[in-house]
Parts: sequence; C-alpha cells; structure tokens
Amino acid sequence: MQVIVSSTGDSLDAQVSPIFGRCMVFLLVNTDTMDARAIPNPAVSAPGGAGVQAAQLVVREGAEAVISGNLGPNAMGVIAAAGIPFYSAPAGTVREAVEAFNAGSLQPENQATVPSDYGKGGTGAGGGTGRGMGRGMGRGMGRGRM
Repeated sequence: MQVIVSSTGDSLDAQVSPIFGRCMVFLLVNTDTMDARAIPNPAVSAPGGAGVQAAQLVVREGAEAVISGNLGPNAMGVIAAAGIPFYSAPAGTVREAVEAFNAGSLQPENQATVPSDYGKGGTGAGGGTGRGMGRGMGRGMGRGRM
C-alpha cells in the first residue's frame, strides 16, 4: 500500500509534520517494503489554499492513505471526496508512524483535527509605535502634518 506522510524532511527518520498543508515535504511510502520517495510540497509558502493544494497533490500521486499530525477542514474535504482515509499520527518519525499504521495502531479520522488556517501563522503587530498622526508625532522626528 502507498501512504503519504507529511514530513519535516526527506527521509524516514524525519519527524512527522504537525501540519499538513504547509509541511516541507511529503514522503510517499510503500508500507510493504518501506521504500520512500520525497515529494516537495509546492504549497508550503502559498498565500492561501495550501491545504487544498497539498491534498490535490496527494490525490495526483495516488496515495491510498494520508498520515499527518493534523489536517484542516478544506484538505479533509478534498481527501475524503477522493476516498482516501486520513490517520492522525502522534509526534515521532515517519518510520514510527508507518510502523504504527502497519500494526493497526492508528485509527482513521472522520473529520478535520484543526480549524482552517491552522498552520498559516499570523503576521502579528508591527514593531513600531503605530499611533499615526504623521511622522514623529511631535518628538522632533519629522515636520508633522502639513
């Protein structure tokens, strides 16, 4: 069976990525032989829709199951529509996750495990004072409003 695992690196000894849509690389693993092929994730820095793009890649690659730390609702919709089961893996290596899958220790999930935009991160507040009112705001750093 061919399973695809979201990963932090390109080997079986890399950690399972806790995020699906923005993971660095996917490993397509043959569960019988443990042969793995690394597939770079083109959606890792997508401004939006990373989960859907990553899920479409999984479908195109012919994966029969998905293993990841988490999966958002949009990616889950694509994967479920393709009839591909999703298994949530605890922290550990890709090898450990596939071995747990082979042993039947991982159970399929029937819904997303995180909300939309989970792995996106925020832009946060800027580092400046941010009070507006023109340059310097009366501290001798500009000419004020003109």
